[in-house]
Amino acid sequence: MLSGLGSAVLPILAGVAMGLQFHPWAAAVAATVAAALSGYRRAPRGRMWWSAGVIALGWAAGDGIRLAGANAEAGYLAAWAVTGLAFGYALPAFAGAYVGRQVHRGTGWLAAGAVALMLTPVLSSLGGALSAGLWRAIP
Repeated sequence: MLSGLGSAVLPILAGVAMGLQFHPWAAAVAATVAAALSGYRRAPRGRMWWSAGVIALGWAAGDGIRLAGANAEAGYLAAWAVTGLAFGYALPAFAGAYVGRQVHRGTGWLAAGAVALMLTPVLSSLGGALSAGLWRAIP
């Protein structure tokens, strides 16, 4: 029998495990577009908000639909949403935008998009392995 703390943590761990299994195609498209929008040296600050909007829309289309159809408790759903959004969508976009801003001659947006596009399947594979490990750890 689980204690009160253990029974509260298990749904959150299950939500994290689900969040690590994000939709790779939606994440790749959203992260690539978001990184290209703000991933060049002279990108205006307002582009950051456009990139955040693209990530949010991509997440809503890819994982938000699955999340909306889930019938579970709030802690599970929140952990699923935050993990999937941060790990699958925002991390590749941020990494791509960072690399793109380091490019000195005109193709930063292209480098940003390429890095985000190539990082997404890597994170999808890593997320699948981490998720499988979490599911084995959850009693």
